[in-house]
Formats: sequence, structure tokens, C-alpha cells
Amino acid sequence: MKNRRHLKWKILSLFLVPTLLLWGGVWAQEGAEGYRFRPESEYQSLGEQTAYERFLGTEGLPVYTGWAANTYTLDVKPWKRHGKGVSGAYVNLEGTGGAVDNWVMEIAPGAATKPIRHMYDENVLILTGEGETHIWRESAPDKKAIIHWRKGTLFAPPLNAYHQHFNKGSEPARLAAETALPLILDIYRNRDFVFNNPFDFQERYASQPDYFDPENSVNYGPNTNHHSLSIVNLVRNVWTMRLFNAGQGYKDVDRHLNMSSSSIGSHVEQFPVGTYERAHYHNAGATIVLLSGTGYSLLWPSAIGDTPWKDGKGDQVHRTNWESGVLFVPPTYWYHQHFNNGKEPARFIRLGSPPGNESYPIGAEGLKSRTNSQLSFKDEDPYVRELLAQEMTANGATIQMPPREELIRLEEEAGGKFIVLSAEELSGSN
Repeated sequence: MKNRRHLKWKILSLFLVPTLLLWGGVWAQEGAEGYRFRPESEYQSLGEQTAYERFLGTEGLPVYTGWAANTYTLDVKPWKRHGKGVSGAYVNLEGTGGAVDNWVMEIAPGAATKPIRHMYDENVLILTGEGETHIWRESAPDKKAIIHWRKGTLFAPPLNAYHQHFNKGSEPARLAAETALPLILDIYRNRDFVFNNPFDFQERYASQPDYFDPENSVNYGPNTNHHSLSIVNLVRNVWTMRLFNAGQGYKDVDRHLNMSSSSIGSHVEQFPVGTYERAHYHNAGATIVLLSGTGYSLLWPSAIGDTPWKDGKGDQVHRTNWESGVLFVPPTYWYHQHFNNGKEPARFIRLGSPPGNESYPIGAEGLKSRTNSQLSFKDEDPYVRELLAQEMTANGATIQMPPREELIRLEEEAGGKFIVLSAEELSGSN
């Protein structure tokens, strides 16, 4: 009997002693007496600025914030990092979300930027002027590609390839771009790594002589599941390029673009007079620049629901009016819905996107695009249609959307996805 009691206490001690030691350790950690902590003021200063924000402070340029800015009229200041005769401004609006940024650059007649390379993707749109951009790899400086550009040219310098812009005209040239610099710089926190890295991405660009020939594009047609897509490294003119059935609204047309093996996608879209597209939302960083026409966009946080006016929350809806050159960025997971209330087709370019596109998707939660965020015609707030009808009447025109029942039928035929119309149905509206 005594041996059994001894064995029992021995087994119990195997569990009891470690438990008491663990508790004792926890109790001992509850008091901070005698432990050296750094001052609270020092803790509060940790992470006051991101690496990108610190970089931005050294650029000496205007930084436009808020909801919208006009790329043609915003003020620019000398951009010393890029050289004499080069001015610029950053346009980091509400919806960039710290993942992307936008800049506007102005190059004086006869001036050129300093050669630059960088470890982030960038899409460049020529707003005004004419000139050239030279692109080359450090390992092949004698094999320069020369892009001849003018208003409407769109291209993406290959990742970490040297590039240099030249204004060959008699007027200032103005360029706009979306880049992934904030995300990259915040991750690596080293400017030398980002701007002076010798790595050669030959799988992306190997100095091919026809690399920037738009005739070499690879093209995919639209259907109810996706938009048309061109894999191409240069577009000659986004104002005049051919577009195809979009199906986000009614008789809208678009064309998606993946350029220079970049992870930043782009697309050009056009709306007929008196029409609108279905509301949708996605993650941060989809920069929109209005090219032509007039209209407006309504934006509201998806968290307040699909029908803000019907639910008495119309005061939480933001409106951005369109005019040529206006740049805006829908905030993260905010519904945005586009309307043409003018007298001619309205066209815009989504200059860039959050990292991740059809060719090179991103798997990280918070970066990858959500699917099926489109609000159906059946479920939309009745006020959006009423508002467009009122504005068309005020402009001496009428809304050109079919009756709601017809839109619902078309939507159901498409399985709730993109509405595909025939060439005959699309003709005469754009």
C-alpha cells in the first residue's frame, strides 16, 4: 500500500512541479520592477513615417491629396532628382492605399531627364507634347530601344531597365504615371536597393529590337467571364485605340492591357452618351484619368450597403465630376459607379492598378483582387438611374439605358457577369 501511495505522488509530481514553475514564471513576469524599458516617447516615435513617406519628404515636390486633381492644370515644381528643365508633382489621392503612387512630370522644350532605373513597375502616359524615351539594359548599352511618343502614347519601362525621357518638341511635355514604389520601398526600406540595383531581369526584357512594336501584341477577346485583353508593350494612342465589348454597363467598350511583363494592369474604357456601368469595388490603387467627354462617378463605402440613398445614407456618397485630365482613385472596397451625362462618348484610362493582373496574379490576401464585387442592375439603388435621367434632361438629352426589366434580362442571360452584345448592337453608340 505504501509503495502505491509513493508511486501515486511521484506521478502527480511529474505534472504538478512543471505547472507550478510555469505559473511562477507568469507571476514573476507580471511585475516590471527592476526591468529596464526605453522611454515611452521613444516608443511613440516608432513607425511615425513609412520609408516611402520619408523618401517623399526629400523630393521637394508638391504632393496632392484628397479626392481628385487635374493632371493638366496642377502646379509642378523643379524635380532636381531628374535633372534641369524637369518639374513634377506627386498625386497621392484617397484611394492609393499606400500600395501605389502617381506622379505628373513636365519636361521643358529641349530638356531631358537623367537616366534612371528602379525595382518597381511603372505605367507612363503622355498627356501633351512629343519626344522620345530611350530604354536600355546596363549589360547592353549599345542596344537602346527608342520610343517615339506624343499625346496618347502609353508604355511601361521594363523592370530595372534604364530609361531616359527627351522632349523633342517646342512646347512643354507633360507625362503622368502610376508606380508601385510605395509598396516596394516600404518592404525593403533601402533606396540604393530600389534605385541602384544591378540585377538584370532578362526574362522580362532582353533588348529585343521589336520589343515596343505594338503590332506584336497578343490579343484575347471578351466574353461573359472577362474583358478583352492585349499583352503589348506600347500603345500608340489611348484616345483613338480600338475597344471591344466590356459589358460592365450597357454598350460600354474597353480593352485591358498588360505591358512589359509588369504586375500593374491597365485598361481604356468608353461609355456611350446617357449610359452608366454597374457599381463595383476592389482593393486600393486603381488610378483613373479622364481622357474625353463629361460625366461623374459616385463612390461610397461598401460597408454601408448596396442602396445608400434608399437606406437614408446618401450623405455618405461622394461625387467626382469628370473633365479631361481629372485623376481620381476609388478608395479600398468603396463602390464606384461611372455615368456619362454629356453629349459625346466619355473615355477614361485606368492608368494602373494594385499589383496583380491577368498575366501575373498576386496571391496575398489584401492585395489580390476580390471576385464578384459587382452590384447587379436588379439590386442597385433606384436613385442612381433617376439621377442620370434628371441630369440628361437638364442637358437637353435623354437617358439611353434600356428599361430596368430589359437590363435584368440581359444580366441573367450573362449569368450575372459581363453583358456581351453583338457588333450590330454596339454599333452607333460609341
